Amino acid sequence: MDNFLYIPELNPVIFYDTTRANLPKYFTHHFENWMFPERLYPWQQREDYHQIWQTTDIIKLQFESTFDPIIVKLVDQYGIARITLPALIGLPNQYLQGTYAFEVSMSLAGLPKGCYRLQIEAGIAGPLQKILISDKQYISDVQIKNTFLIEYKNSRYHNDVMFESGIVFQFRVHGNIGFLEPIRNDEKARDQKYNPALLNSRTSRQWPMYFGDQFGLPDDIVNLLNEIWSCDNVRVDNKEFGIAGNFEFVVVDRYPKRGVKLLVEEGINRNSRIFTTLADTTKKLVTSVIVDAHVFGDTGNQGSSNTIPVFNIINE
Repeated sequence: MDNFLYIPELNPVIFYDTTRANLPKYFTHHFENWMFPERLYPWQQREDYHQIWQTTDIIKLQFESTFDPIIVKLVDQYGIARITLPALIGLPNQYLQGTYAFEVSMSLAGLPKGCYRLQIEAGIAGPLQKILISDKQYISDVQIKNTFLIEYKNSRYHNDVMFESGIVFQFRVHGNIGFLEPIRNDEKARDQKYNPALLNSRTSRQWPMYFGDQFGLPDDIVNLLNEIWSCDNVRVDNKEFGIAGNFEFVVVDRYPKRGVKLLVEEGINRNSRIFTTLADTTKKLVTSVIVDAHVFGDTGNQGSSNTIPVFNIINE
């Protein structure tokens, strides 16, 4: 029986097979299989793309697999592993028969700035082991200005991801928000003298959101953004947003990256600014019940995470 490893496209990092190759009769390097610099056509400008992170970020990944072990490593430019985490087996996936969800939560705190790659080692070392590697990941130990930290999840299973595990993905990308575009829905009437009267009015707020710096984004990152906005909970720099329009692009001839624009609106439309001393009022209220967590497997991370939970901060 063959082993299968599914890497949902909602993961914030894209992985490629190190043994990939095109048969001589095929020329096209599709973005699912080839890194950005390898996909460029001869007439396109030579460009590169580094995915960006800060040491304040946490890279969260989920895979669906019929086998283990699955090891995730962060390797530096010399191929030396700086972080090694075993992916923890968790929920069985009822939609992909025989598979289980595996998760990793990788804190980047304390890493020196520089370029890295993420590497997956699936299976026991040997001829049947599958090695997958990401494109370049630039990690900064200082704040990267004009970037978004996008945190996203879904209320239930979605696009091959078991969100029932509680995972909330993080993804950082260059971006900025444009000018406010107020919207309103009015119900009006006129009397016998044709005087106008406002019967009901509802207001909301929209903004154009721009992704990518002055050099734009490659197709695989555009695809990831499209996947992210299919989730029903998307937070951009700790604020809820919902999609309100289609993607628009700025294209330059022979340049292999594009500027991206998306119209968004507030995910929570409130008529007041709410303040409290005990809770984050920017978040939606969510309740859930788990009858017996042992049914779903071990709730400890067993080394699959190098994060340290903080339950309370006391200022004295």
